[in-house]
Amino acid sequence: MLKWIDDIPRSAAMNMALDEVLFNKYKNEPVLRIYYWDNSYTTIGYFQKVESITEIEFVRRFTGGLAVNHRNDISYSFIMSLGFWNVYNQRETYKNIHLVIQKVLQSFGVDSIILCDRIGDINNMCVQTFYENDLISEGRKIVGSCLRRRGSRLIVQGAIHVNLNYNAKRVFSEDFAKSLAGLLNTEVKKENFIDDDIESAKKIANTRYLNPLWNNMF
Repeated sequence: MLKWIDDIPRSAAMNMALDEVLFNKYKNEPVLRIYYWDNSYTTIGYFQKVESITEIEFVRRFTGGLAVNHRNDISYSFIMSLGFWNVYNQRETYKNIHLVIQKVLQSFGVDSIILCDRIGDINNMCVQTFYENDLISEGRKIVGSCLRRRGSRLIVQGAIHVNLNYNAKRVFSEDFAKSLAGLLNTEVKKENFIDDDIESAKKIANTRYLNPLWNNMF
């Protein structure tokens, strides 16, 4: 069973904290969370150096990758472990997820290609750096992801930069969950956060993602 959470818009600190709550709670069933932003934010990769960031305010993710500007994008986190595919193969992980997203976006009239190799030099911004298995539409990067492992557990965080209205985003979210469940050969179960999850996330947000010591540690 794929647990699917189609979440409400939240702050960057709470979005990152809720992803961490899910990762900490993960047992055996894969989890897909699709979420949005209540304002404009920048998140940066865990190992990214502050001196490379031009934005005044940002939140450091607990996954890798580069800086991402968030506003109207559809973001997601996907948590799984061995048994569905090889979580130690980063390329396979990105490709599997991005192919699902590519197929769903086609139903909304968004055509894209999946890159077979990295193009150009690495920039400080994710959307300006093209990696293998990123989704590209009309010369623009529209989907990129980053990840973190703990043993055989894996979390992937990604941003989908497409222009969809509110209703279309909801339909996309459901189609994404169903298509990903199909890839995993399982069914979808829609869930919501419980109060304990929200309270745990608030504590994590305050001690980590709202803490300058965390955000400026490199």
